[in-house]
Amino acid sequence: MSALRINGQYVLIRDVAKNDFASFVNLCVQRLGPDGSIPHVAANVVATLLSEGKPQTDPVVQAGFEICSNLGVRNFWTDGANANVTEEVPTDAAAGLETAFGFAAIESGLALAAAMCNAFRRVIRVNETEHKVLRQSRETMELIARQAGGMKNVNEPIFVTAGRLLGIKMKEGKGFDHPEVLAALCMLSDFGATAVQIDLEKGVLGFGPFSTANAMASAILQGLDAEKVKGVRDSVVKVNDGFRRVVEQQAAKNAGSEQKLTVPGVMGTRRRR
Repeated sequence: MSALRINGQYVLIRDVAKNDFASFVNLCVQRLGPDGSIPHVAANVVATLLSEGKPQTDPVVQAGFEICSNLGVRNFWTDGANANVTEEVPTDAAAGLETAFGFAAIESGLALAAAMCNAFRRVIRVNETEHKVLRQSRETMELIARQAGGMKNVNEPIFVTAGRLLGIKMKEGKGFDHPEVLAALCMLSDFGATAVQIDLEKGVLGFGPFSTANAMASAILQGLDAEKVKGVRDSVVKVNDGFRRVVEQQAAKNAGSEQKLTVPGVMGTRRRR
């Protein structure tokens, strides 16, 4: 039996296609702000679809039912296009945790809901200050991607390039409310970065441990299949293993120093071919 009730009545949930999950998540994303409950947004989208005359058997509505249930919504009451959630429980999907990114969930499309919860409720620390990761317009994100591609050094990890690009934006005097800076933070976060240290005066860039969940969520939202998402996860694990080895070497030289990977002299390097 379904775990979801609407207006106190259990709804029947049937299997739907991956593109139906994608369509429902896209409707949710259009409504997302920087704060608030994403499961409640999903419930509101379901209420809106029903108020527009969509039957409960509609595939996108069905996708909404399953996503709401997956995100912990157990009962909500509708008032036209609005939903009032009266019962919910915490779930790994609602928290955007890696445990919600199983093979079956990715292949079916259900993992898109957990990926949305992850990608739109992140923070990243830059020089000891936390900043919300706020998605920017497609045009701004494409601009930052082109700039990163144009300055990437041969054999340089792309996250190092993104970190250097963020440093350049900071050096130009752009604040953390500037769209290009916010887009650079999005890029770094999508690679899995959770903490970045930038010393503009010394030209030094440092990173804290990367998040496998963040990188996997970004890959899922880009439409990668389960095997490719696993490859993304493996890459992040490899990066973290490299960080760990370097930190151990640095710690041996500087006992008690903050644990981060330091890459000296990268802020002003020229492109090498």
